[in-house]
Amino acid sequence: MQEVPATAMAVGSPPDYDAFLRAVELTGGSRAAHKLYLALSALDPAAELARRASWLEALARWVCAGPKLPAIAGASNEPPATTRLRLLVRALHSVPEFGQRVRALVASTLADVRPIRLLCETGLPNDRGLWSETSERLYRRLLPSPPDESDLAELVKHMFRSERDADWLAQLPAEVVAALHEQLGDPWEPLRDATHDALALLATRVSALGLSQDIRRRSSPGPVREAPFFRIAHAAHSEFPELIKGCRRELLVVYENLEQYGVSVDVVYGIEVITKCLERIEAILAALEAGVEPEQHAAEAQLLAKLVRARIREDSIADVIRSNLRMLSRKVIERAGETGEHYITVSRKEWLKMLASACGGGVLTVFTCVVRFYTKWGGFAPAVEGLLSAVNYAGSFVAMQLCGFTLATKQPSMTAAALAGSIRETRDAHRLDDLVTTIARICRSQMAAALGNIGAVIPAAVLFELWFRRSRERAFLDPDTAAYTIASFHPFQSGTILFAALTGVLLWCSSLGAGWLENWAVYRRLPEAIAEHRVKRFIGAGIPRWFSRQFSKHVAGFGGSVTLGFLLGMVPAFGLFFGLPLEVRHVTLSTGSLVLAAAALGTDAIMLSGTLWAALGILIIGILNFGVSFTLALAVAFRAREVPLTHSLRLLGKVLVRFFKSPLEFIFPPSWEKELPAHSFRPSHAHEPHGPH
Repeated sequence: MQEVPATAMAVGSPPDYDAFLRAVELTGGSRAAHKLYLALSALDPAAELARRASWLEALARWVCAGPKLPAIAGASNEPPATTRLRLLVRALHSVPEFGQRVRALVASTLADVRPIRLLCETGLPNDRGLWSETSERLYRRLLPSPPDESDLAELVKHMFRSERDADWLAQLPAEVVAALHEQLGDPWEPLRDATHDALALLATRVSALGLSQDIRRRSSPGPVREAPFFRIAHAAHSEFPELIKGCRRELLVVYENLEQYGVSVDVVYGIEVITKCLERIEAILAALEAGVEPEQHAAEAQLLAKLVRARIREDSIADVIRSNLRMLSRKVIERAGETGEHYITVSRKEWLKMLASACGGGVLTVFTCVVRFYTKWGGFAPAVEGLLSAVNYAGSFVAMQLCGFTLATKQPSMTAAALAGSIRETRDAHRLDDLVTTIARICRSQMAAALGNIGAVIPAAVLFELWFRRSRERAFLDPDTAAYTIASFHPFQSGTILFAALTGVLLWCSSLGAGWLENWAVYRRLPEAIAEHRVKRFIGAGIPRWFSRQFSKHVAGFGGSVTLGFLLGMVPAFGLFFGLPLEVRHVTLSTGSLVLAAAALGTDAIMLSGTLWAALGILIIGILNFGVSFTLALAVAFRAREVPLTHSLRLLGKVLVRFFKSPLEFIFPPSWEKELPAHSFRPSHAHEPHGPH
């Protein structure tokens, strides 16, 4: 075939394939080049919209996921999609017919589609709330949607189908974007009016949500007309950047005031919607007002990448739940963390006080074990037995709370939340050392609580057995029940390990219950309502205020105690209902039961192999109770605060170094540790030395 110079090609009809290869300077054909040639040859800018959309989709899919190309000039060590885009740009430049067709096709398609949904709705949650948005996304996943060729969002969805495509768009080289822009003319021109409409709609939505009652009552005080949420709906585009900063400052105030007023799903959802709308406004403004051409093209590519990513995530149920639950979990974790701060001892005086408090909890646990055995002997139906056990456990834990006693296994999830609170702003090495000190305090606090619980439950159970023998002239447990109880704690011949880990999960769940109940009370302002109840007209203001203070002090503990009690009591009943042999293994309760069983069999049973194996089982139960609950709470708290994995590993390394350097610090307070004010163990406040110099 006679060679046709690229500059001499006619504009009317496309060249043949060989001439096309010479024009784009490809030596030898390839599958990718042949597919591009066929796609460009088939384009018809005058076709109906559905056909034009399908051609654009085919071109986009060729670029993003087409066959591999041989190396071409200017394309080295870059993604294959970028190399294919370079070839497409070269084809549009070298073959005028193809360039004209693609320009006309893009311009006519963008002129005929509706871009508003893509610009100001795609990827942004609706105003109906978290549950409505989640159900709507579920419906879209289960029920097919009819095609809508006139919706630009649908076209973008078909052109770019994965997060990888969005990442590639965001990282496109500036010269490639500029060259494509030059070949297409100004592809955004048909969308200029739509972008202004989108900005107006987004600003109005931000204003409406920001001025809603739940957000407004948590915002800074002042005239509504001066609020950035009010002004942004009436401002010119040039005023948007400053107003967006003001809106973000207000959102920080709102978020901080959640601590005072409590948090709800709707408030957190509203904050999330406003934040995403502000980000979309900024992206559109950057594409509209970037100024010089390279910056403009880069901003347009970034906007397209963000819209593609938003369209991909629009149908994701996990995305909307993850983004909202992260904020919710952060607030619940902070509630649990405040309670957890009371479980962290600093000085030796506090450590001994924790030990004494835990001893009281251990003594009370013996009576919980006794009632549990009577419940089992009652022959009740599984649901009734589970409910009675739950009431027994919950009542016992609430009694501990009111008496000022401590249950060791309730601590880990609370102290983990407090630790996550202290890691929030930690970055430098000095503050990491402060965190290691906090972890050492947590460890020795757990040690004091565990020693107190177990050290008191053992003699208390023995004394109860002696009293029972003296008053009833028989052991509390019969030999069969005692032998079965001892065997049930064998670490390898029973489900002790699995049940202990399950109990650790339940202990963690109880901390969520504590945080949720306290937040629920604060959100509904129950302490204020109790203090200002109309009954004070008859009995005076002192008694309601006292009840209000007591309620505020104990509400989180009540929430955690009742939650833990019902979980420990009802989980075995639910397991029985579904045919699952589930049991719970709580270290303090298990220790009390083991001592009662061994005492029933006499002193000779203490050194039997079964009893020794059961003692090992108790040790494993304690480790799993503490370890699982603390790990789960810390993982959730770190995720809620978006603590990076590298930061966590760095902290772990420093903890190990400190432990090998000063192991006793993790068991008993050093002499230089003095009692600190509330919250002062947090790194932002604590800078005390770690030892004598």
